[in-house]
Amino acid sequence: MKRFFVVDSDCLGIIERLRSIDKDYFVVFDIDKKKFELHNKSQFSNSYCLTFPFDEIDERMVCLTLKTRVQNSDKFFQEMEKENERNRKTLISTTIKAFKESFYDG
Repeated sequence: MKRFFVVDSDCLGIIERLRSIDKDYFVVFDIDKKKFELHNKSQFSNSYCLTFPFDEIDERMVCLTLKTRVQNSDKFFQEMEKENERNRKTLISTTIKAFKESFYDG
């Protein structure tokens, strides 16, 4: 059974800012994973939205929530595709360089 507690407020007002983005958002702390999660009570059958990759409640939660909202999904996926392409090019370049160095030095 999942062990968690709902975080109703914080000293920085981050929870309230998340609710201002969507009134149905709420944050829980998963005791076993030691992670904060964003949930939305208006979602059918499962309220889970995302797990925050941060150890404390801060502004980054608001930024990540805004970035990953459905309304921003097209832009988010475009950014992911660009990043993947950059990573692919870097990997190819690194592999070719390593091959050349081993071929010519060997």
